[in-house]
Amino acid sequence: MAARRLFAGKAAVLAILGAVPAIGAAQANQSRVETALTNIVTLHRPGQDGVATVWDGNKYIQCRLQLDRAFRCEAAGTLMQPSLARVLSPERITKLDTLGWTLDSSFGNYVQIFPSGSPVKDIAERLLQALKDGYEANISDLEVGSDWIKSERCPPRNGPSQNLAGMISDALSMTGFRVHGCSYKPNDEPLPQVRSKADLIHVHGTRVAGEIQRLRVNIDRQRFTWVAVDTGGGYIQCGTAPPRAIYCEAQSAETWPVLARILTAERVAQLHAAGYADPGRAPNYWKNYSLDEFTDRAIAEELLAILYDVYAYSGVPKLEFKTNQN
Repeated sequence: MAARRLFAGKAAVLAILGAVPAIGAAQANQSRVETALTNIVTLHRPGQDGVATVWDGNKYIQCRLQLDRAFRCEAAGTLMQPSLARVLSPERITKLDTLGWTLDSSFGNYVQIFPSGSPVKDIAERLLQALKDGYEANISDLEVGSDWIKSERCPPRNGPSQNLAGMISDALSMTGFRVHGCSYKPNDEPLPQVRSKADLIHVHGTRVAGEIQRLRVNIDRQRFTWVAVDTGGGYIQCGTAPPRAIYCEAQSAETWPVLARILTAERVAQLHAAGYADPGRAPNYWKNYSLDEFTDRAIAEELLAILYDVYAYSGVPKLEFKTNQN
């Protein structure tokens, strides 16, 4: 399917480190972060800037080496990732402030600058402390990487509702979904209130049914036709399956490990009850909807019910529709 998968195996931020001594997971991660920071200091690529990133799911801190050799580090905020509002409570924001992180309105991330010559050991400790105290990240199970991007004042970033939104990245997988500018301003249009599954269907049912109808109309075309309905915390994507079916996939934790926290056994059971098969044949849960058995509206209502019941989507952030005609 052609819908978003930000990191195929999280390859957009390159894993840089080999085996480390068995000295305890937390201490090993400290060493990995130090090495990533050292890597972007020592490896010079003309016309490119080095960035080092440490993350646990969508909780990340990314440091960019500036021309004056200072590290400008950004910790994820809620402007680009509204779902982090569940993590960044006022108490945790206060902890970040105490640790020296200040809110930058450009992208809504928390920023701290470490002057040139700051020991990377001290910086690594500060990053891990911020992830632990501000985000309750799992310090014993972090991912660390370094990458190089074209040197420019306002580099491209992962767009809103994407994995690791707001993070500097020029990954090809983000083409069409990235923000390339010096700031981000969300759509000021107020989101409709969604208090129930019926509300969600009322708000979006007509649009989703129309997209399914588009698939039905184009089912005999040689070009594959698809639509993805993305909550920012899980998606369903559907495409034409000639001669008389619509094939849909519901995102799995195998394609985005963060979903392991959402897709409980009870919620996966609801997918099974709706007729979705487990990943294996496909990387996601999947189902064929026979167009002789299902109306466009019936498919749309089932998809929205899955987003509400299985992925806990309640209207925030704004539902995104992505198609091969975007």
